[in-house]
Amino acid sequence: MKYLIANWKAQITLAEIIEWTETFKDQLSQDTKLQKKLSDNEFKIIIAPPYPYILYVKNHFEQLPGIEIGAQNVSAYKEGKYTGEVTAKALKDITSYAIIGHSERREYFHESEEDIEKKISFCDQYNIAPILCIRNDTDTVYPESPILAFEPVEAIGTGENADVSYVLEMKKKIQLPEGSSYLYGGSADSTNINDYLDTGEIDGFLVGTASLDPREFYAMAREM
Repeated sequence: MKYLIANWKAQITLAEIIEWTETFKDQLSQDTKLQKKLSDNEFKIIIAPPYPYILYVKNHFEQLPGIEIGAQNVSAYKEGKYTGEVTAKALKDITSYAIIGHSERREYFHESEEDIEKKISFCDQYNIAPILCIRNDTDTVYPESPILAFEPVEAIGTGENADVSYVLEMKKKIQLPEGSSYLYGGSADSTNINDYLDTGEIDGFLVGTASLDPREFYAMAREM
């Protein structure tokens, strides 16, 4: 399966999301070819808003085939008196996917492999598909991960996407779980994704900066 994932991070307000949603839906409504691709399950679009806006985005896209909602993270705790945490149990009825182990979580919030393993276990327990991010071949690849996103730290948010050969080399080095999809993330946009897609070995993209512009994200979707 191929995926195009929008990770909005903590970079967008409700007003901007309303505008994004209206713009993207307007472009999609006029594109019967893209609608058919999504309806035929040729690929999925996953949108991961900040927690407060998940339901807003879900309500606007849940009737459209091929578009699903993800969370940017889940708690390493199951449930209980953990102020500020959002658990997999709390998300199970509103999201189908969750981004786990993003390099920004590892760096700024000091997430360990133990934390990541717990999060993946909770996702599995509550039927949320984890999108596991890895930075290199030393990060642990968990067998419960149906989607693996390789995001070299030096390419994230820099405007300098990684060389295709390097991304393919990393795919050979890591042990992909059987049947899993291999995604690239790191300054991916509509001008460079075909370089990866043309190899036939990259199954999609985890998109940060470029996903904040609905027209740019739509342009990427058209290339899938």
